Amino acid sequence: MKPSTRMALLSLSITAAFAPMLAAPAIKLLKVDFPDTSALLIQWVVTLSSLFILPTLFMAGYLSRRFSRKNILIFGLVLYLIGGVGPAFLNSITGILVFRALLGLSIGLISPTFNALIAENFQGKERSRMNGLVTAVNGIGGAIFLTIGGFIAAYGWRSVFFSYSYAVLLLILVLLFIPKFPPVQRPAQGSGRPAVKLPRLFYAIALGSGLHIMLYFTIPTSLSLYLAENGIGTASTVGYLSALSLIGTFGAGLAITSLTQLLGRVLVPFAFVVFGLGFLVESLAHSVLTAAIAVLLIGFAEGLFFPMMFNKTAEIVPKERMTSAFSILLACNYFLQFMCPLFMKGVQSLFHLSSTRGTFMLLAAAMGVSMIISLLFVRARRDQQPAASLEN
Repeated sequence: MKPSTRMALLSLSITAAFAPMLAAPAIKLLKVDFPDTSALLIQWVVTLSSLFILPTLFMAGYLSRRFSRKNILIFGLVLYLIGGVGPAFLNSITGILVFRALLGLSIGLISPTFNALIAENFQGKERSRMNGLVTAVNGIGGAIFLTIGGFIAAYGWRSVFFSYSYAVLLLILVLLFIPKFPPVQRPAQGSGRPAVKLPRLFYAIALGSGLHIMLYFTIPTSLSLYLAENGIGTASTVGYLSALSLIGTFGAGLAITSLTQLLGRVLVPFAFVVFGLGFLVESLAHSVLTAAIAVLLIGFAEGLFFPMMFNKTAEIVPKERMTSAFSILLACNYFLQFMCPLFMKGVQSLFHLSSTRGTFMLLAAAMGVSMIISLLFVRARRDQQPAASLEN
């Protein structure tokens, strides 16, 4: 694959990963302009698009058999521009949420298409390297645009939505450098072979992937209101902190290969430790500096989990079911991403917590328990291998 095509594919990854987060700096400002609107509804300005990714996501397989992947990407990016920039011209939360839904539909076209192209055109270590680079590009691209979003939030919430116009550049890259890959061919019928099923382990991976995405999205959905509750920073602060979390993701994406070789099976427990430390520091934050350290740790943990899930999926899923597997994996990610505000509210109600600070403390404890369970699992697998060797 040509370097220019590879570059275009990597640039598309930022549309899927941080597009909902880009609206995070507008949350506090929207709350001021729409004081009678519930906090949960305003939080959905960030996460509603994640729910509406699902319809087009599950249509991806059908569309890929009818249209070339390049045409799908072009249409998706045009819809992305409309859904992203559209809220800047509206004066109601309902209208804003409608355009956020359009943004979600566009991501459901773009995300599985470029992920399928990566899965089809890269194998083995090269695929793992590409997934690491996708994570790194997500991080650095998101950090740049969220920093810009945090800066322009000082000019009002409408300016935040105008920042989605960067998709014009991505559209140009697709037009110039993505080949017109033909529609996917249906597998031959009547071969007599039984249908290939997805491994059971894959469903556990998909659920785990969605859960870590949901935890990470406590930053754009809850951090703004949390900072306001505690008098930390300004309206622009959440944009800068979200950008910093993506810097952490960028660093993890670059380091994932080396850390995998260094830590081996304990990489997952290590990621839980980093996640837990991030939430613990966040629960104790009384300044922008402390909050910055927390989101950096949370972003680094997310940058470890994200490529691990995609690499493991590529390892265990048969090639003929790869596209379906990625659709399910992404569906879990986006659905639980959408559920993040409800999850945070549910945790507070269930455990009778009076503040977001207490919720972050509880999440830190949950990560500690998860780390212990994952270590026990690693130990059990290590003990099983010598026993299996003796039997042989």
